[in-house]
Amino acid sequence: MIMRQRVTLVAALALASVASAAGYYLPGTYPQEFVVAQQLQADVNSLTSAETELPFDYYSLPFCKPAEGARKSLNSINPGTILMGSRIQNSPYNFTMLIDERGKLVCQPDGFYPSLSAEEVDNLNEKIDQQYRIRLILDNLPVTTYDLEENPESVRPGYEVGYQKDGKRYINNHLMFKILVHQTNGQYTKAKENMAEIEAAAIVEGGARRMLKQAKQQGVDDPAGLTSDEFSELDVLDDSNSMYMVVGFEVMACSIKRKAGARVEPLSCVGNEDRVPEPQEVTAESKIVYTYDVYWEESDISWASRWDAYLNMPGGRVHWFSILNSLMVVLVMSSIVAMIMMRTIRRDLQRYEGLLGDAGNDMEESGWKMVSGDVFRPPKNAILLCVQIGSGVQIITSAFATLFFAALGFLSPASRGALLTALLVMYLLLAVAAGFASVWLWGIIHRSYEGWYAVAWRVACYFPGISLLVLSVLNVLIHQTGSSGAIPLGAFFSLVSLWFLISIPLCFSGGMIAAKQPIVTYPTRTNQIPRHIPPPHWASHPYVLFAAAGLLPFGTIFVELYFAMTSIWQGYFYYIFGFCFVVGALTVIITIEVAIVTTYVQLCAEDYQW
Repeated sequence: MIMRQRVTLVAALALASVASAAGYYLPGTYPQEFVVAQQLQADVNSLTSAETELPFDYYSLPFCKPAEGARKSLNSINPGTILMGSRIQNSPYNFTMLIDERGKLVCQPDGFYPSLSAEEVDNLNEKIDQQYRIRLILDNLPVTTYDLEENPESVRPGYEVGYQKDGKRYINNHLMFKILVHQTNGQYTKAKENMAEIEAAAIVEGGARRMLKQAKQQGVDDPAGLTSDEFSELDVLDDSNSMYMVVGFEVMACSIKRKAGARVEPLSCVGNEDRVPEPQEVTAESKIVYTYDVYWEESDISWASRWDAYLNMPGGRVHWFSILNSLMVVLVMSSIVAMIMMRTIRRDLQRYEGLLGDAGNDMEESGWKMVSGDVFRPPKNAILLCVQIGSGVQIITSAFATLFFAALGFLSPASRGALLTALLVMYLLLAVAAGFASVWLWGIIHRSYEGWYAVAWRVACYFPGISLLVLSVLNVLIHQTGSSGAIPLGAFFSLVSLWFLISIPLCFSGGMIAAKQPIVTYPTRTNQIPRHIPPPHWASHPYVLFAAAGLLPFGTIFVELYFAMTSIWQGYFYYIFGFCFVVGALTVIITIEVAIVTTYVQLCAEDYQW
């Protein structure tokens, strides 16, 4: 009994040390270690193209399936992957740790794909023309055609289905895999094994304190003292039993025509100067032989930094230029706002007070002073304004909350779909902010919270309703193309249920909280008769101000917007959320300052409908 307590205590200490050493890599998955000759199987994601942006299932093309049959990877299914159209499944590509292999056949047991039908040929030709890429995954690491150890500026996952040359299409049916591995001593595997032992011991013994107390009562001076034989049970693997972690997954794809059913000749994508292989053309009735080579290479890349090459973004200086540009715009706009607040308004107020004190002067007032009795008049379609303000608050708060967690590293691309899932969760939870903002503004405009439930209901249905309507139409159209980007019916109704069960109740909760707040008092009284609005000068026309007000905020964010959209459309990983968060915050500040300036210009034109 005493020995078991000692083993458990030392295991806890060992696990704590390992956890502290591995705790710096927060995102992604737990490290997986493999022994020599252990079998690994690659997964395959949906086919993607920058030309169409429509993902397709991998097995929708004439590719061979695993001998055990294709099945989905259940641990990768989440709302984000469903909305993005990612369908991760097992593949027939199998590897043996640290054992090089050449000329392996993908299709089992025949060794080739049966004769292509006319429909399959058309499908392949279409995907080749549209530059679709195949995205294999090994140990949660996507395959790439780039050399990861050369530290490329940017890495694009996957390889192309085929290529076109002289009016003919050829399929990349031979793959050369280079898998980078990093040697370890098995500490992660041992920590996982000890974790189960510690949890079981804690349940049985009632925790570490109880074990220490029992050990002292039995006269053990050093409960953690163990002999060398006892400690060896918890020690990590020695050098003779080293383990390896996958830190890189590279591929070179090419087209090699082989005879179906014949022996696989030792031809590869490189090193065939004496005999250039004939490419495999995509034609009807042709039998395609899919083959692959496997090469292993030890690397100094650690597991914690294996995603660094994928997350590199081109144009690092451009991002700093974007932030510097935004800061300059903020300073300029701040100077303009300060000038308006400190000089213009103060001078106008002094002049206005001087005119009021001069009894013999009957000079007529002008400018923003003339609309002081109408500036807080309720606008037309006030309920629509409240609904739009509430929806905007919900969108911007959910976006910034998601960016904040992403900038801290909680939402890594290693966890596929995590970013979109987090954004969806934040948007649902922050429906309370939308309800609060809309009802609070409704009370200020109408000087009463009467009818607030109608405002809360409309803001709860406004943007989500429009989004679901557009999503429904697009989903029907995408479904007709056969794309995996179409949301399954069950997942679609799950989204609708989340709207009704979470978003709408939280929106009403926020409205209820706002309805209990005191109404803000206006600094001026509103005239009973609305003042006539004179025809505006072209420079102060609302449409001109509306167009001009959007230029500066767009100018501050367009650089990051360009990189983000390019990453999404071209299939790269976007992970510079710190830049995006800072630029987004500066854009909000600039938008506030622009709103102050445009409102002042509009009020000076005696237009109180600001």
